[in-house]
Formats: sequence, structure tokens, C-alpha cells
Amino acid sequence: MMEGIRNILVGVALVGRTVAIPPGSRNAFDQAIRLAKDLGARLTILHSTWVDEGFEPLDGEARTGVSPGRLDLPDEGRALLAGLASEAREHGLACELEVAQDRPWIAAIQAVLSGRADLVIVGKRDGVQGRGRRLGNVAAKLIRKCPAPLWVVKPDHDLVHKLVLAATELRAVGRLAVEYAGFVAACHAGELHVVHAFQLPPELELRSASLSEDDHAAEIDAFREERQTRLLAEMAESGIPGVPEVHVLRNEPSGAIRETVEHLHPDLLVMGSLSRCGAGFRFVGPFMGTTAERLLDRVDCSMLMLKPAEFVSPVALDAASR
Repeated sequence: MMEGIRNILVGVALVGRTVAIPPGSRNAFDQAIRLAKDLGARLTILHSTWVDEGFEPLDGEARTGVSPGRLDLPDEGRALLAGLASEAREHGLACELEVAQDRPWIAAIQAVLSGRADLVIVGKRDGVQGRGRRLGNVAAKLIRKCPAPLWVVKPDHDLVHKLVLAATELRAVGRLAVEYAGFVAACHAGELHVVHAFQLPPELELRSASLSEDDHAAEIDAFREERQTRLLAEMAESGIPGVPEVHVLRNEPSGAIRETVEHLHPDLLVMGSLSRCGAGFRFVGPFMGTTAERLLDRVDCSMLMLKPAEFVSPVALDAASR
């Protein structure tokens, strides 16, 4: 349950030659403050001084002639980060500032592996870049490899979650997604919607050739009703407050999620990780399929991504920055 989270880590970048906190990082920090207060959790602010070849993480712009390695943190930047920590403490939160020299996604995952973070929060890109991409490199790496829940915050969102959408495949990680979504919706007196995608079993698909159009439609309706009944029963057992609005769609999971997001325009999408499984997708694997990554790149809302209990991060606790 989300109430068990005691340590929240928020990644904060610095941008520009005059040094400032970008809107994505600022909104991620504000979200971390709100969630830490709701949960009574501790907060860690993480900033990385690592720079990759040809890319400057302090302002998110490509550079030429930049070698991979660690940068010095200017006094202005350290003062800005210290100011965020002071702001968190003014809200009554226990807060630490951590300046790491590893790549930011490695530093965040190592904090999780060492027990210093139960949930990670980062910002989305400040605007759409490169073929419609909204996810930056750090967020994409964390989605694939971070074992803890990951909240990716939309930069210009007001952080009032009036409508929260959970995606579930009726497995453990999907049930957890519904519970997390229910907690957030309840904190904001918001609406909770749940989407579930289904496809007919092979035996029903094969039998469709021998059925009339009406009989085949009746079988589809019966199967959809069975999935909806099971979904409602699971939500009743979990003790989620209120009555969620349920959407049961015959589609691939990625297609059903995108269709529902485009219809509802949620403030937050909560879901388990998608991975390739033969010709389709499932929510239980460690790596996301390319279709799923394209989906999440184009979802115009904040996202809370969960991993199944059996997920093992490919990042080692003592991973070097290479």
C-alpha cells in the first residue's frame, strides 16, 4: 500500500549558465512535498553533476566538445538546492540534500537499492522534443530499470489530481496500481477510473467462424462482463474508497490505455510496467517494449509506474558511472 512509503527521493536538475531550477524539476519537487506531507514521509533531494558526452544535463541542451565526466557544482547551484531543502523543512518535513557524481538514474536506483528511497519522483521534459518525445533520457532509464515506484511529473500541471486513471491486468502489480491510484484520488477528492484491456481466448476466436454475428457479439459481451465482474470484486476486496468508474476494452493494453487517456484526459496515470511477451504485452516484465515506450512518450499527463515484486534491477548497488 502507498501508506507504507516512508522515504521519497526527488531528482532536481539545474539549468543555464546563470543556474536555475527548470520548471519540470520545480514541479517534481512541489509534488514530492505534497506527497511527503500526505504520507508523513522523509524527503531526499538528489542532484547529479554527471555529464554525458555531447549532452549537458544542467540545462538539457546538446553541447559539442563535452567529455563524459563530473562537473563542479557552482556555489549558486548549491545555494539553490539548499534553499529547496530549507523549503521542505519549513513544511515540517525531514529533508536531506544529496549531490551525486554518478549518472542521475544510477544514483537514484542505488538510493533505492540501499534502502534510502521507497519512491522516486522526477519531472518530464519541459516541452515536447524530438519526434514528440515527452520523456527525457533519465526518466526513460528509470522506467526501465528502477525497482521502486516512479512518479514522472508533468511540468505545467497544477498538482491537483481531479481525475486519476489506473490500468490493471488483474495481476498483483495491477491491483497495486489501483490501490495507489485510489490513495491519490482520495487525497484530492478526485475521480478514480480504472481501465482493463482484454482479448478473447484463442478457443473463442477460433469458434467465431462457426457462429452468427449476433452469437459472436454475445460471446464477446459475456467475456467482457466476466472480466468486469472480476475487476469490481478485486476492487471491493482492496477497500478502495468510493466507487471507481470502470472501463473494460477489447484491445491490446497499450492501445486501451492510450484510448482511455485521450478520452478522459487524466491528471495522473498509474500502471505497472509493460514488457514484450510474444506478439503482445504484459505488465509483469522488467523491460518495456518499444510500443509501450512510444505510448508513454506521448501520454500528456503525469505518470506513476510500478514494478512487480519479482522485478530485479539490472543496476548493481556498487555500479560505476560507465
